[in-house]
Amino acid sequence: MQTAESSASTPSAQKLADLYRYWGRRQTPGDDPGMDLLRDLYDGWSQFAVEAEGVSFTTVDDDGVKGIWALPASPQKGAILYIHGGGYIGGSANGHRKLAAHIAKAANVPALVLDYRLAPEHPFPAALEDSVSAFEWLIGLGHDPATLAVVGDSAGGALATAVALHRKDNGLALPAAIATLSPFYDITATGRTFDTNAGKDAIASDRSTISGLHALLLGEGITPENPYLNALKADLAGLPPVHIAFGGDETLLSGGEDFAELATTKGVDVELVVYPGQQHVFQMLAGVDSDADDSIRRIGEFVRRHIGA
Repeated sequence: MQTAESSASTPSAQKLADLYRYWGRRQTPGDDPGMDLLRDLYDGWSQFAVEAEGVSFTTVDDDGVKGIWALPASPQKGAILYIHGGGYIGGSANGHRKLAAHIAKAANVPALVLDYRLAPEHPFPAALEDSVSAFEWLIGLGHDPATLAVVGDSAGGALATAVALHRKDNGLALPAAIATLSPFYDITATGRTFDTNAGKDAIASDRSTISGLHALLLGEGITPENPYLNALKADLAGLPPVHIAFGGDETLLSGGEDFAELATTKGVDVELVVYPGQQHVFQMLAGVDSDADDSIRRIGEFVRRHIGA
């Protein structure tokens, strides 16, 4: 594990924490705000990042795959499948397009920012099915899996890992690399940082925040022990290299640490970088916070290194 030098005291970092606390106030326990409001709140993630200069966007709606291409000006060979976060119940390609654009620029390859079906209307494994289909769609465009990376934040980080696990379990060619930003590996909220970081994490301050999602996202016959939902219960042997970035104040941090340890013991090449004092998916501060920019730079270098771009 690497501990990055952090600038978490910057005003931009505090604004992200304030946004998360605002979300919490709008989601008072026992007061159902409705899914439309929740999703509007999650799309507020996009307000901080600046636009990635030189990256353009096109809409995708083809063969059941929906999303947005983030296209660097002069991309090299390869592509990224970017899977957004939002607890499986929110988030969108549009709300994450600026973050994905910065990563696409750093890696200098196009990124498909996927819109997948959300729970509770479409409980898990619908999100995984859509993510797997999108990866196949990229192959159908002519991309060799060895030139593809799967990247995601929060629930999208867990889905990015699950895409590779699903392909491995089915004997299919794997992506060249997986990069995850604050991945939602600890779906059971049993990790030790739920105790040590309870007073620091502004979005998931206690276990009830996570356990409350289960009734919304679990499809018939699916439990929190499902290995495609809970990578800590999966056989990680044979996965491609994995980069994991976390904020040091996250309650989900120990899930990333445990995943890194489990994967490493199975022979997987894992990079885990922790930014002290930072919040969940702090990379949403792209262009306005030095930690976010450093993390995105590292992810871009990691992707380029493994896809040969």
